[in-house]
Amino acid sequence: MSQQNLQEIWQIEVGGQVYEAAFGELGEWIAEGSLQPEDKVRKNNLRWIEARKVPNLIPFFNAKEQGTGMPVVVNTTDARSGEPESPEAEATVLSSDAVIAVVEDPSPQSDTRSPSRELDPTCCAIHRDIPSLFVCEGCGSGFCKTCPKSYGGSVKICPICGSMCRSAADLRKEDREIAGRSAAMSEGFGAKDFFKALSHPFRFRTSLFFGALMFAFFSLGQMVTAIGGIYMIVAAIFCAMSANMLTFGVLANTVENFSQGRLDMNFMPSFEDFSLWDDVVHPLFLSIGAYLSAFGPFIVVLVIGFYFVMNSVTSHANSIQSDLEKLPGTHYYDAQRTVKQSEQVKDVLGDISNKQRDRLNSYEQAASGNSNSVNDPEQAQTEQFWAAAQESRKKELEAALGKSPETRSSENEAMVQGFLNLAPPLVVIGGIFFLWGLFYFPAACAVAGYTRSFAATVNPTVGLDTIKRLGGSYVKVLLMGLVLLIAAGFVSGLLGLVFKPFDLPGFGNLPAKAISSFFTFYVSIVFSCILGFALFKAADRLALPR
Repeated sequence: MSQQNLQEIWQIEVGGQVYEAAFGELGEWIAEGSLQPEDKVRKNNLRWIEARKVPNLIPFFNAKEQGTGMPVVVNTTDARSGEPESPEAEATVLSSDAVIAVVEDPSPQSDTRSPSRELDPTCCAIHRDIPSLFVCEGCGSGFCKTCPKSYGGSVKICPICGSMCRSAADLRKEDREIAGRSAAMSEGFGAKDFFKALSHPFRFRTSLFFGALMFAFFSLGQMVTAIGGIYMIVAAIFCAMSANMLTFGVLANTVENFSQGRLDMNFMPSFEDFSLWDDVVHPLFLSIGAYLSAFGPFIVVLVIGFYFVMNSVTSHANSIQSDLEKLPGTHYYDAQRTVKQSEQVKDVLGDISNKQRDRLNSYEQAASGNSNSVNDPEQAQTEQFWAAAQESRKKELEAALGKSPETRSSENEAMVQGFLNLAPPLVVIGGIFFLWGLFYFPAACAVAGYTRSFAATVNPTVGLDTIKRLGGSYVKVLLMGLVLLIAAGFVSGLLGLVFKPFDLPGFGNLPAKAISSFFTFYVSIVFSCILGFALFKAADRLALPR
């Protein structure tokens, strides 16, 4: 028995009184008759048990009952001679199944030692020749199938200290997992983890399919704003929140599992114990916190720039409105003048038709050499009126059917150009904040995943500390994220070209949107796995729980 075990303090209940003694002294108590087999003993604050049930005390009780010499326990750290008192005592020690005496000769000329043997958890502590099926979580002793006390059929109690016993097979499995984790962490984070992240979603095909189906449904639901009406706007907002909730629920669940070493867990959260807060509201707040911490400064600059752009557009619209109001048939007229404007439009169109006929005649005459040249100023004025009429008709059609792709594209270009035309410092600041958002967003997602805290997610110091502890691994995360972003953009653009004939005004390209949603959901899972692997490999530096 080791020196530490000999010095462990045990409590002994004798005659209603509780005494304390080192475990190495209990043999003397038994020899003196002070400790009987039926007396209660315990180690520290564990459950009281009878002394005869402690394996290390059984040889002493047997020697006391048989009248033979007591086993000798020799302190290996004493300066006294390591020789046993007698050959009989040495034989007693060597034949003991539970008590080990380690004999050391301090003399450098002698290396004679008696063999030492600790309790082996792979064998039953009571039946030494039977392999153990259970191991005590308290004292670490192994037991066969019959030795632990059973409660409820599945709960096993140690007969020595009263602690819970666990299956030896489960413990061996945990040991293998710990060894695998140690080997994986020693490899570091790299390309191997990237390919593991690419394949991980396909290990759970059912979750991948139904999760992607829900994400596609929510993505298409955001297009119902083209129908118009307050209810459709509310439905679109709800779909956007649901899609965001789904992706961040997957991210938080995956990052939490991977960071704690559970690399074989499903990426989808478990909905067996559905909770509105844990499964819906909490992921939504985490996503909001991640976006705010990463792109909050850019959003502020964007709002300011949008305000200036809208003021510029409004000023420009007011400047040309007076010119447009001079054109009959436009929607800028007051309701009281609608009928009159319609008549004026007819007159203008009639004049345009007459002038077109006259111009054609003049062209024919000019071709035959019998006419004067065409009146260019008159032609320019006519074309101006005709273009205004066509523009008015286009706006009326778009008001009823929705904006055409060309109109949306031109408006977006005008908005971007208007933002770029602002003061250069605002544009530069906005660009810097946007790049910062791209750089910081993975860290914000990682913090949201392993802390599950909104306050920690919006706190930039937590994210910066995470980046610092990840070190070079964070650069690899950024590069892998860039690859995924490029791949998603390429697939989306390719699908847009393939299904371009299905691009509807107002609704957009529904088939391309649906198919790209499946790929987007897959990419979000892969990104979550990449963050999880990076945190797992840096768990020691981040002090993450296991």
